[in-house]
Parts: sequence; C-alpha cells; structure tokens
Amino acid sequence: MVRRQAPSAYIVLDPGHGGQDPGAVAPDGTREADLNLAQALTLKEYLVALGYRVGFTRTSDVYVPLSERIAMARRMGARLFVSVHHDTPTASRPGVYYSPHPGSEELARTVAAALGEGAWVRPSSASRFGRLYIDDFPGPAILVEFGPTRPTSREERIARAQAVASPIAEFTRRWTA
Repeated sequence: MVRRQAPSAYIVLDPGHGGQDPGAVAPDGTREADLNLAQALTLKEYLVALGYRVGFTRTSDVYVPLSERIAMARRMGARLFVSVHHDTPTASRPGVYYSPHPGSEELARTVAAALGEGAWVRPSSASRFGRLYIDDFPGPAILVEFGPTRPTSREERIARAQAVASPIAEFTRRWTA
C-alpha cells in the first residue's frame, strides 16, 4: 500500500453495540458487539496505511449511548462517520445504510460495491429499527452491515477491511479536497 497523508480527512469508525448491548447473538454465543469491534480495529489498520487519521467511538467492550457516539465524532473533528455492524445470524448478504446528508448515498454505494455482488444499499429511513443515529452526524455517514453475526476469522476480517478501505479512502479524499 502507498502511504498518503490526508491531515484534514478524519474518519471516525463506530463499532456498534458494546457493554450491556451485545447486538445480535449467534446460536453459538458469538456477539455482534465483539465482531463489530474486531472488524473496526482491522479496518483502521488499512485506513491508516492509506494515510488517514482514524478515531473510534469505542475501543473496548463498553456501552456508549448513540447520541454520545455522534457527539464524540464531532469533538474529534470527523469528516466522515462509518458505523460498523453485523446483521442477524440469518442474514444472507451484507449491505449499507446511508444518512440523508450529501455524499452519504455515494459512499454507501461505493462501499456496497466493494462488499461484493448482491450487497444492498438502503436509506437509513428503511431500517427495520426506525430512524438511525447516523442521521445525526452532519456529514457523510453510513452504517455497514458486514454480514451475518457468526464466528469470523482474522483472514475474513482482513479481506473485508481490504475491500472497503480503499473505497472509503478514495471517497474521503474527494470529499475533503
């Protein structure tokens, strides 16, 4: 990977759930919150290697209220907000929700294409949970469902991170130029 500096581009990764909120739980006990954190930490490695500064809403198994996640990102000077999730254990494919803010749909479509054929893209208003908190971030914001909640290997997390890091970085470069 070629290292480029993009000092004004600050990406905040938001590993969903945590603490008393495990998110989806697979039949074997695999918790979505743990998968989200592991995937976000892996994604950070690739974004940093591409020259981007990356912040987190959590780096351990703690509960952070949704409103605080957005407030943290704003305090960190985030230009882009990427919430990292895994879907229910029965989900058949990955996908991306996008906020109504400019740039969000473009970013979602770019990331979904990197996730592979069949990945879906939906506005945040289409979430089965109602309005999503990514709508409260004032810039481009997406919530990525990397796939079903199930055990994943480091190699699988690396492959997913490699797939989406470059599209996120390229979008950020263009968006913050």
